[in-house]
Amino acid sequence: MKLNLSSKIVLNQIPEEFYHPATAIERSEITRFEKVPTDIFPTIEEGAIDIANQLEEGIKKAAQEGRKFIMGIGSGSSLTPIFQELIKRYEAGELSFKDVVIFNAYEYFPLNAENVNRSINQLKGRFLNHIDIKAENIYTPDGTLPQDEVQEYCRQYEHLIKELGGMDVILLGIGRMGNIATNEPGSSLTSTSRLILIDETAREEMKMSFGSQETVPPCSITMGIETILSARKIFLTAWGEEKADIIKKTVEGKVTDAVPASFLQTHNDAHVVIDLPAAAKLTRIQHPWLVASCKWTDKLVRSALVCYAR
Repeated sequence: MKLNLSSKIVLNQIPEEFYHPATAIERSEITRFEKVPTDIFPTIEEGAIDIANQLEEGIKKAAQEGRKFIMGIGSGSSLTPIFQELIKRYEAGELSFKDVVIFNAYEYFPLNAENVNRSINQLKGRFLNHIDIKAENIYTPDGTLPQDEVQEYCRQYEHLIKELGGMDVILLGIGRMGNIATNEPGSSLTSTSRLILIDETAREEMKMSFGSQETVPPCSITMGIETILSARKIFLTAWGEEKADIIKKTVEGKVTDAVPASFLQTHNDAHVVIDLPAAAKLTRIQHPWLVASCKWTDKLVRSALVCYAR
């Protein structure tokens, strides 16, 4: 009997009860290995709509209370579907961003006037230029500063977030090394906004999101882990099977600075929103018999054989 069948086991026809449980009890049962609330959707579009629904609710609630809605936002390409859904609602007259304040999560460093591919430019091109947000409500780290001024600038950036009441929500993607914003492996739980060297793997990912071969600057000014965790709600998104390994480490692994995203396990209102391919390595998808009774199809039998033959 051939047991090396893992390459033939594909993610298809996953029973709905394993990614969309009908009751809270069922959800509690199948997510027992997960340390961050995780919502799995069959498609990227459905995941983006779910996050947009919650953001819309928060924005409108803040407006009813007569206050601004404070958002931290990354600029990674995984957030684009969410931006597109929010833009659609603005264009339909369903949602206004006039009372929304945006804090860009990171900016590349060093930058000069010739640098076109800036984080804030990506954020504007994909989202901010298409909604009615006021220019004075957009804040971003300044990558053109002299290096000896960066530390004080970061201190002021932190102060401004707190002065405006703190972030209601922060929306982030995740890198293949578990980096969030540009907090690379080794970033501490108590890190605040600072200058950081960007890992080579992360720089390659950023180059792809640029859509060009322009060299990514070696450093970034980024919100720290403590800054991110200060947000009242956190959304972390990932789409596609290439993120499956790091999602498993983030959601089911131990809290470690080797996987900065794992620090979300310490937050009381963090949410991971992913599609089925990105969920492929989670226990409830890969080894569902460990969390609930299941129908033993040929596919599951082969999967179990591979699992226990290792």
